[in-house]
Amino acid sequence: MYYLRCIHPPGGATALSAVIGGPAVHALEYEYLLTPVALNVAVILTITVLFNYPFAWRRYPAYLGRLAKAKVPAPPESYSPIEHADFVYALSQLDSFVDVSEEDLLRIYTLATGQARHRHLAVTDIRIGRAYSNGEQGEEWQVREVVDESRSEDPDKDKVIYKIVAGTRSRDTGVATRAEFARWAKYEVVRHGEGWKRTGPGWASDLGRHDVETPGARIFFGRHLPFPS
Repeated sequence: MYYLRCIHPPGGATALSAVIGGPAVHALEYEYLLTPVALNVAVILTITVLFNYPFAWRRYPAYLGRLAKAKVPAPPESYSPIEHADFVYALSQLDSFVDVSEEDLLRIYTLATGQARHRHLAVTDIRIGRAYSNGEQGEEWQVREVVDESRSEDPDKDKVIYKIVAGTRSRDTGVATRAEFARWAKYEVVRHGEGWKRTGPGWASDLGRHDVETPGARIFFGRHLPFPS
């Protein structure tokens, strides 16, 4: 332990006990390695793994925490333009009436995707106790609340611990660097009735409206439209 620089006081005490333990310990000879040493190690290790396993950010051994680390998808670099035929097909699949022209919808799409390409949260926007949405639809939609953090000047060590409070894998927890979380999050949200309302500086003034996100639908302009399947 000394030469490998991994000194462990209980390990040293175990070896010392075998020497100064007296006749009762000496009589055990090599059985002392099985009981109590190996038995106690197995019990303590099992309890440690089971107790820490529910908490992804503090699992033991450490590699279990790395395996549980959430995969944060990178944002798309660009959005594909919509062909007229594809647009007509998409409208035909909606089981609802949308009182807006095709040209206006295409213009909305162009404006929205143009804004999305340039929108991102800064790492300083990610704060403990706040909730954030990835802005996706359907099964990809999630809201994550930052429940703890480990601040560091090193971006690779500046991490946040979050809990998924809405959407797919609800109630799961995860850990990510603050930069990864900022790339995942599209905007901050607050609870609004049974859904989540987008908030943050410039949101209402930029778009002149609010929308409410729920696991299965989004309310636009006072209308309730289901997410496309």
